[in-house]
Amino acid sequence: MGWIKKALLSADFLIFFIAGFLFILFNSELANYISIVAGLFSIPLSLVFFRSEMHQDFKASIVQFSILASVFTLLTFYYYITDPNWAKFLPIIFLTPVIIEEFNFRYLIQRLLFRNISPYVALFLQALFYMVYYSKYAIADHGAAYPFPFNLLLLTSVLGMGMVYGLLTKFSKNFLPAATLHFVIWALFPLLAHYPGIATTLLPT
Repeated sequence: MGWIKKALLSADFLIFFIAGFLFILFNSELANYISIVAGLFSIPLSLVFFRSEMHQDFKASIVQFSILASVFTLLTFYYYITDPNWAKFLPIIFLTPVIIEEFNFRYLIQRLLFRNISPYVALFLQALFYMVYYSKYAIADHGAAYPFPFNLLLLTSVLGMGMVYGLLTKFSKNFLPAATLHFVIWALFPLLAHYPGIATTLLPT
């Protein structure tokens, strides 16, 4: 029975992964919606299949959830005052990529599906999958957006940030601290946009 649960969750993750990849490669809105739906569906599906494990992981996470909610509220309020146009995008960014990616890569893959192997191997594997997922930006339009050596810089950055997010998840035992950091990085886009070398490599992560 356990392998059936993992197979269904793995299938859902693959749909999210592949559809998200196709969205960038072919600019397909349908693929984007499929990726979002599959990425969100993994949350209730995980709750059904791994209820006890998730309850154990999240039972003492009220502080982490409060920090995430506070950061979202404060940054959204700040940008509504300083940059209303950007503020309108923050709820979308909060949902995708932040919540969807952090749950699927860091919690679903690292904590649930790879829970029976070494935690450091699981951490590295999810970061590797994360890098492959973001390689779509390096190969889209024959690499027009990220020519060499910026494509290598992008992939190195994504792998490194995947390791950072994974470490946060390993020690917190849930994805909330990683989601908080991920959201902060995205929310800083208007400020980091003044530094193209940083923005083009760090922000997509």
